[in-house]
Amino acid sequence: MLSVIHPHTELIETMRLHRTGLVPLLALHLKRLEYSARTLGYPYQQNSILQALQPYFLRRYTQPQRLRLTLGRTGKITVQCQPLAETAQPVRLALSPLNPVAPAILLQHKTTQRQHWAQGERWLQQHPSFFDVIYFDQNQQITEGGRSNIYILKNNRWVTPSLKQPLLAGVQRQYLLDQGWVSEEDITKKDLLHAPRIRISNALRGWLDARLDHF
Repeated sequence: MLSVIHPHTELIETMRLHRTGLVPLLALHLKRLEYSARTLGYPYQQNSILQALQPYFLRRYTQPQRLRLTLGRTGKITVQCQPLAETAQPVRLALSPLNPVAPAILLQHKTTQRQHWAQGERWLQQHPSFFDVIYFDQNQQITEGGRSNIYILKNNRWVTPSLKQPLLAGVQRQYLLDQGWVSEEDITKKDLLHAPRIRISNALRGWLDARLDHF
């Protein structure tokens, strides 16, 4: 199965860096990165990663930053930092008519090998007022968005699809589960279409109110 990972594929962690130089979910980012590295056969040296990030932690910023770290097959680490605009809520979502076609291992790890999201990304570029495209599988079970995990209010509880399905274990998602604010449960397409409230999350933007505007 690892043969589907291209030699030049990099692992990615995209983090929200506060103006004070703090990444609140750093421990969860490192834990996920280490898991992906071990699973996919990448070298993981946490001290080297923290050393590459440290200069950005020591600065102060006028607005939050998007801090993007990549880890290559040889252990090469790159870091990019740029300003992050706030996100107006509720964000707009579209329901994809197609499932992403990809081996499960590509859906379960955050990498630069993202061709399975390409069609959705093209649609979003053509419809810039939308935040994400949400996908469902052959059994009409909602999985995730190309940029975020999804949640609905069901029986007065916030629920999100479980990792029994091949989807990305988002860092913000894990934080919400750890806090007991959400739980895992199957979500059908029908559930989503009739949900009284919808939210999405990613580590960069947080946990955001959303609405389904295209389905």
